[in-house]
Amino acid sequence: MGSTAPESMSGLPKEEADVELRLGDIPLRQTVELVRIDLPADRAEPLLERGVLPGCRICPVRSSPTGDPIISVDGSLLALRRETADCLCVRLLSDFS
Repeated sequence: MGSTAPESMSGLPKEEADVELRLGDIPLRQTVELVRIDLPADRAEPLLERGVLPGCRICPVRSSPTGDPIISVDGSLLALRRETADCLCVRLLSDFS
C-alpha cells in the first residue's frame, strides 16, 4: 500500500487546502476564508469597516458587467474592483468548516 497525502474535507490534499490564493482567482460560489489584506492601511480601512476582516468567510456570488467581483460577506453583498480582490489573500475552507 502506497501512502498518499491526507485530504482535507474539500477533497484537496491538505497542503493544497492551506495554500494562500487571491480572491480574484476564486470561482463563483466557492467560500473561502480571508487570511490577510495586502493593501496600505488607508485603502484597507473601508474594507475593514464593512466586515472584511481576517478570518471572515467570503463567497464570490457574481460578476458585475465590467467583470468586477460581487462578494457575500456575512450575508451582505459588496462590490469590489478586480484590483482590490487580487490584494485579498484567502484560503479554501473544508466542506464542514
